[in-house]
Amino acid sequence: MPIISSKELRNRVEKLWQQGKLHKAWLNNEALFPLILNLPTPPASELLHQFSSIQSAISVLKQESLKHGYTLTYKTINHQKLGTQTLPDTIVFEQEQDLLRYLNKNAEFILFKQLCDVTLNQYPSLHSWIMRYPFKITEFSDVWQHLLTICAYFIAHPLPNCYIRQLDIQGIDSKFIESHKAILTELLDIILPETARFATITGLANHGFERRYGLRYDLPTCRFRILDTRLALDGLTDLTVTIPELKILNLNIKTVFIVENKITGLAFPEFPDAIVIFGLGYSVDILADIPMLKNATVYYWGDLDTHGFAILSRLRGYYPNTISFLMDEQTLKKFRYLSGTESKTVETIPDYLKPEELSVFLHLKNTSLRLEQERISFKVLHEYLNKL
Repeated sequence: MPIISSKELRNRVEKLWQQGKLHKAWLNNEALFPLILNLPTPPASELLHQFSSIQSAISVLKQESLKHGYTLTYKTINHQKLGTQTLPDTIVFEQEQDLLRYLNKNAEFILFKQLCDVTLNQYPSLHSWIMRYPFKITEFSDVWQHLLTICAYFIAHPLPNCYIRQLDIQGIDSKFIESHKAILTELLDIILPETARFATITGLANHGFERRYGLRYDLPTCRFRILDTRLALDGLTDLTVTIPELKILNLNIKTVFIVENKITGLAFPEFPDAIVIFGLGYSVDILADIPMLKNATVYYWGDLDTHGFAILSRLRGYYPNTISFLMDEQTLKKFRYLSGTESKTVETIPDYLKPEELSVFLHLKNTSLRLEQERISFKVLHEYLNKL
């Protein structure tokens, strides 16, 4: 039926609210009222055949206009059979308060205005952001003042070079900042000058918030064993260091073994001028650009499954001359009886596999076979190392 129903009217007005029409008009000091909603005119045939229903719908609109504070305007049409008819032409909300009362949004809109006044008085540059996301300011209304306080701290102390736990912001604890990184990023990116953030660092993954705004964070670490006791550091051969420390460490080694399994790394046999790095999995990415590895021969031994070869490919992306070992067809056949099933294989073919490695990868992908590193006899490892 072309005459608008009370449900359709509410949906139409709620859509205007959800689009932020009121918020944006208020922010820009634009006149939105009287707000006029045009109504459709029923076709002559429907007016004739559904006359009673249409009149009933018009009556409901009249009654609800008294209840909800909107005004109906009318127009007169001449119908060939029904003669002169008066039909609703527009629905008019004369004032902002009428619309807010109709939507039951008065308290929310008052809160929006109050938060905007406080925010824009302190940070006028946020005007465009609020225009784009008018509901975020009320979404975080309970903590908005805390967010502004944090912004003020970063303006006063750009790139603070400390841990979030060390930020001395009255009434704000580190857990609050940790749980509000996303919204803080949106605000700080607008409020802070270019010199107070690292714009090339994006996203929250891998401590993105801390790195972007000059905070310290728990650096990724690497555990390795020195396989030649002559190179021990004050007698220490099993060490865990941060990646920045690993980059400046110079052990004068010739060989680096990288293995997947932790126990394999702990039990790895002695080897001259060598270290073994272990337990990284896909985190081999942290080994990019390590001078000590660039000057050594790098060997990788991972699980004989599609993920093991994907990790190998990543590593070879950083160190093209990486040599895989015990990840060949012969090893797979020898220990086939100990293999299991890979629950989810890698779909994308890795970029940096050699032809023989790619052949094994495709076989594992097609069969979902998986031979874990710890199922391969240590005797085989000793035999391989002896050949080296």
